This record gives sequence, C-alpha cells and structure tokens, in this order.
Amino acid sequence: MKTKDNAHFHIVLVKGIVIKDGKYLIAKRSTKEIQEGGKWSIPGGKVELRTKESDFDVLEETLKREIKEEVDIEIEEPPHYLQSISFVRVDNAPVIGTLFLCKWKSGKVKPLEDHVKVNWVSIDELKNYDLAKGVGNAIRFAHKKLDNA
Repeated sequence: MKTKDNAHFHIVLVKGIVIKDGKYLIAKRSTKEIQEGGKWSIPGGKVELRTKESDFDVLEETLKREIKEEVDIEIEEPPHYLQSISFVRVDNAPVIGTLFLCKWKSGKVKPLEDHVKVNWVSIDELKNYDLAKGVGNAIRFAHKKLDNA
C-alpha cells in the first residue's frame, strides 16, 4: 500500500501465554505455516483491518478471538500486557508482536485452524519441545512476572 507520506507498515501480531493450574499452553504449528512451521508456539494471530470509526481494546479483543479460534478456550479478562517485540518474518514481512499473559477461564483446549497438537506444560517441561524462536524465553519471562506478583 502506497501512502502520501510513504509510510512503511508492519503486521501487528498478538500472542497469549495462557496459564492454567501452574501450566502453560503451547500449540504445535502446522508444517504449512509460513513462520516456524512444525514448531511449538503460543496461540495468537494478526490484528485484522478495522473498519469502525473508533475501536477500543483492539489488541485485547483480537487476542481473545484468536485464542478461541485457534484452541477453543476462553480467557479471563483483561489479559495482562507483558512486552512487545519486532522482527522480520521469513517472507520479509516486518512484524510488531505484542505478548500478553492470560488466565484460562473455560473450555477444553483442542487444536483448531493452524495447529495440529496442544499441550499444557510446566516450565521444566519446555525443554522437551521443539519451540519456535523466542517462545521458551517468553514463557519463562511470564513465569518470572507471576513469581514476582
């Protein structure tokens, strides 16, 4: 998209570290995924084009919707913002990622959309999974935040 001021745009991504009974939700991505196919990640997705004149809590609402669509669970509100990052996807698309800590509210987790498996894991069990880049560090960061709360 070309703009009058030649602005460059990023994909905006929201990801949720979901906790339930001291364990964290991870989901194995389909091998057909552009980024980190076949690796274990955390649920989330891209912020879609907004068409309302004004919209509030865009990141939080997107996160809630994406978690429901990807793993069929509800999260408690509000999710707690943890941090943001930027990176370039393997197809050279620039991404701004936002990370939230979420508490499981209801539902039985199951893989939907772009995932083939899901699992609840402890911090110690993370080493047993082929995690997407940064996922282990993100979950450990969230875990430390919980310990300090």
